[in-house]
Amino acid sequence: MGLSPLTFTGISQYSQDFQTILQRVTTIASFPLNQLKNEQSDITVKRQLTSELSSSVKLLGDRIKTLKDVAANRAVSASSSNSSKLSVDSVNTDTLTTYNITEVTSTAKASSETSSVAYANSNVTQVSTTGSLKLTVGSSDYNISLTGGQNNLVGLRDKINTLGAGVTATILTVDGTTNYLSVTANTAGAKTLTLRDDPDGANTSLLTSSNQGSNLSFKLNGVPVSRTSNQVNDLIPGVTFSLKATTSVDETLSIGLSSNRSKLSDAISGFVDAYNAVQNKVTAQVGKTAGLLSGDYLVREAQDILRKTSSFSIAEGTVKNFSDLGITFASNGAVSFDFTEFNSLSEAELRDSFDFFKETTGLGSLAEATDGFSEEVTGLAEIQIAQYDKTDDRLAEQIFKLEDRINLIRESYMQKLQAADALLGRFESQSNIIGASVDSLNLVLYGKRDG
Repeated sequence: MGLSPLTFTGISQYSQDFQTILQRVTTIASFPLNQLKNEQSDITVKRQLTSELSSSVKLLGDRIKTLKDVAANRAVSASSSNSSKLSVDSVNTDTLTTYNITEVTSTAKASSETSSVAYANSNVTQVSTTGSLKLTVGSSDYNISLTGGQNNLVGLRDKINTLGAGVTATILTVDGTTNYLSVTANTAGAKTLTLRDDPDGANTSLLTSSNQGSNLSFKLNGVPVSRTSNQVNDLIPGVTFSLKATTSVDETLSIGLSSNRSKLSDAISGFVDAYNAVQNKVTAQVGKTAGLLSGDYLVREAQDILRKTSSFSIAEGTVKNFSDLGITFASNGAVSFDFTEFNSLSEAELRDSFDFFKETTGLGSLAEATDGFSEEVTGLAEIQIAQYDKTDDRLAEQIFKLEDRINLIRESYMQKLQAADALLGRFESQSNIIGASVDSLNLVLYGKRDG
């Protein structure tokens, strides 16, 4: 609702004094209102600060989980010896090895045939002698009946496309009198594709037989493999790859799986940035210049997460704590990452670093604490934010009621002051009349005005 401005307009010489009285009444009545509004403003700020702190802790948890995932896969990345013929589409494995692909004799292609003859008119020229046809796709047969005006290319195309046979029929128009039917399988792989007219009689083939599709055929480490798709995701555990072309005699394509330092260093760098973001949020709420969350239990919880993270270590291996990885913590709590020191790690130290970050006994085990803080429904921060929302609603209701009450008080004072002003106005008017009468009488009696 709010407090609408009130301007006192009177007729007496005391109008401005009445305006001052009205403003004074509003000011005094608004003291508790302003208190509530300040409290509501503080709640809004606290809610925003809590939300920002929660987001920062969530990001830290996400970055710890990223490190955990990288460690679980040992930062494995894949390389292809010939990207024009072999691509590695995804990797989710911790195996470090090399796979050799040879004798790629064919890639997967979809069956695709056209009508053996051309038809002069797609809508008129008859395509079947009897109106009865049979489409064969792979091992499945589909009977087609063309009746009335359907016995033409358009009718046959539409019939095929409504069969759900896994093929698509189209009409190829070369010129005004040359039209072909084209039938193509929707998926790749070797597949029988025929269309016969009068299957129980003349059994005439209406399609070519030059492209019955093909399977992907190759050898992986000497083992023959055949697939109906050029993308293979069920052969090498955790690896999806695609073959794009055949190989020449004695040509070998290789998939190399190795640990990628940059994959781990990027994850560490992201973790460092997220840790510092939480540290900055916490620092802003402690000490002499602390914000509105000073002393809040959520700040203490965030500090506890930071302490557990910064002091984390393991007992075994060449990498036992953060400093072994080039990660250092300053006296003010800020963390930094020395890429040069990290890149100087030996292969053995790099392998041990994965144990430092893994889920069960490594840094990854701390992700659960960040979830408890920032989880969307049951997290500590979300519970606090929900409480702030309830408080804000309560304050808003109190402010509305108090503003309504103050407006009633102001209107009551306005009415009383307007009545007083009107009365004073009449007194002033009567005084002026009496004064004028006395002046007139003096002039008549004495020939002069009073004074």
